[in-house]
Amino acid sequence: MNKLIYTLIFGLLFNSIYAQEVIIIDTSKNVSDHQALVILNGFGDSKKNRKIQQEFFQGKGYDLFIPEYIDKRSIDLTVSTFSSFYDKNNLDEYKEIKFLCYIIGGHVLNQHIEKNRKGKITTIIYDRSPTQERAPRVANEKLPFISRILYGKVLSDFSKQKLIPLSDPNGLDIGVIIENKATKLMRFFKKTSDRYGDYNYNAIEIERNLDDFLHTYLDHDLMYKRFDVIGQEIIHFLEKGIFSENAKREKYNWDPFKKLKNNDINL
Repeated sequence: MNKLIYTLIFGLLFNSIYAQEVIIIDTSKNVSDHQALVILNGFGDSKKNRKIQQEFFQGKGYDLFIPEYIDKRSIDLTVSTFSSFYDKNNLDEYKEIKFLCYIIGGHVLNQHIEKNRKGKITTIIYDRSPTQERAPRVANEKLPFISRILYGKVLSDFSKQKLIPLSDPNGLDIGVIIENKATKLMRFFKKTSDRYGDYNYNAIEIERNLDDFLHTYLDHDLMYKRFDVIGQEIIHFLEKGIFSENAKREKYNWDPFKKLKNNDINL
């Protein structure tokens, strides 16, 4: 048991320390005629994951931005850090800005929009997870000291936040990807997580402003890596404002905490 915990902690600490901001701009084009893609990673951010993201999204027709915006001191400072990044990089000079937001990233973007309006933002894809969204609360309850070392106060702050949809979604294409698998960490702390209540996989209750949604068998860790599975659906939504006809719009009929086997997947 302790070995698993320390392995997970070491992996998180080793990977997160070396995450670096990614900014890739096509200088041959005027930004006013070009689109920007901003990826707001969450607590699963790492140098390795950013490299995988860069390899997939680079060359897809967007200037690519993957900021370091999470401020360990507080969730409020995290929102301010992102807003400063947005202004510093003159994102509103682009023709359009599109976002892929992992869990905390969606909250931060929503807070930014509520305070600063939409600007040139046209598209948002939220990555949501009924199991992983309990991870900050679980970590604060079961691993408070380690959580503080790794993430500072922001994790505790975020564990108390309710994920609230935008008050005015007009003019936005909003997609939701719903993870149907729990990570190793959440499987380990399943009993603790279960105490917080039922898990809600109803898309419209997760995000009332959505235009489209899909369910994926990927867990939260794999959502940073397996673009061979989820990548084309992300690109399809960024381009069309909907997911493809082949996107799975029904929840997987399985226990999300059960370890996935190949023959469990019904594509």
